[in-house]
Amino acid sequence: MFLKQLYYLREIDRLQSFSKAARACHVSQPALSRAVRQLEDELGIVIIDRKKKVFGLTHEGTRVMKWTHDILRNVEELRNDASLSKQELAGVVKIGVIPTAVHIVPLLLEAIEQDLGEFASEVSVLPNTQIIEHLASKQLDIGIMYYDQCPQARTFMVRNLYAEEQVLAGTDAYSFPDENEISWQEAAKFPLALLNRDMRCRQLVDIGFQTAGVEPIIRLETSSLDLIHAEIMNGALATILPISSFPLRVPARGQLQIRRLSGFSAGSIGLVKLSEHAPSDFIEQVWEIALKTDFREHLDRLCSDGTKEK
Repeated sequence: MFLKQLYYLREIDRLQSFSKAARACHVSQPALSRAVRQLEDELGIVIIDRKKKVFGLTHEGTRVMKWTHDILRNVEELRNDASLSKQELAGVVKIGVIPTAVHIVPLLLEAIEQDLGEFASEVSVLPNTQIIEHLASKQLDIGIMYYDQCPQARTFMVRNLYAEEQVLAGTDAYSFPDENEISWQEAAKFPLALLNRDMRCRQLVDIGFQTAGVEPIIRLETSSLDLIHAEIMNGALATILPISSFPLRVPARGQLQIRRLSGFSAGSIGLVKLSEHAPSDFIEQVWEIALKTDFREHLDRLCSDGTKEK
């Protein structure tokens, strides 16, 4: 059995097509098909159900595919370990994070380096569902996502990381109250750029307005945080987002105003990983560092720095 055959098999499963897998692997389709046939002959089973028009695996093929993914992951980890030993790095961690919490990741990476020394990281910005899927398939080591949407199955370990806080943000183009807090009724008076309604962050904003019994003025809905940031910094619109969705290098005071929204708790951000023993002691240490890092302190400082001087 050769690793190349397993790579071919993984790409066939990923793309659900022999022709697409052949292109992805930079080989001809006959060569790829021959390699899979040889693997089936070596194992004495049929992996791909070729009798059906729609791509599918046989019962035995499903089991082989699971082993294929596990073997190739182990090979990748072996190569990573070899590379890390040459570079004298502490380890490598793969993190998945929802878009509205992405700006806490630099804080986490800094804390890891302070405790463990130089290391490598791979950070993917993903929606909640994909974070869970990537954790289950061991493509990620740790996920950062909404706590109430973290998986409750025993195969996962979930911990509360920090309480999320929605804030109203805008430039001096708008006359925000001088106080650090603003009501949802007051926030409803400003034209807003908000995330799309299918995003959890936006759903929590809608609950805030509904609880207050007011209708917001919505001028832009988008899935792009970058677009929202650009709109508010141009002075075109205000926004309501978690404070953690803003870059930690918030513009100098006077350029961006931030006000806490009172009377509604938006929930929490959670940390999640597989319950089984981590692939390395390094990942276990990263988990512990994430839990002890005081993200709340940094986020509170953002709220204070974004309050207009009286």
